Amino acid sequence: MRYLLDGKIYDTEKSEKIIKYKKGVEHKGLFLTTYPEFEHTIYKTPKGNFFVHVGKYLGEKDISYKDTDYIELISTSKVKEVLEQLNDVDIYEKIFRKIEEG
Repeated sequence: MRYLLDGKIYDTEKSEKIIKYKKGVEHKGLFLTTYPEFEHTIYKTPKGNFFVHVGKYLGEKDISYKDTDYIELISTSKVKEVLEQLNDVDIYEKIFRKIEEG
């Protein structure tokens, strides 16, 4: 899928898929703010930039949230932070470098 953002095209089919994970997205309601979970996929473009695609709703089926389809640019430091939170050592080392032993 191709997305136009900040005057540039980001193509999920030409970019390297890094990792897929679920994450809550802020949804401000009339009386309550919730964080329904959606599928997030981080990609790396051929030019070395990162973006995240937010798509499928992963919560309970009886709640009225729907799938979404958009991308956001993501910094290298944020990608590292996500990989650390997910404890995905193999992908971290593949994308960035070997990690020093503690």
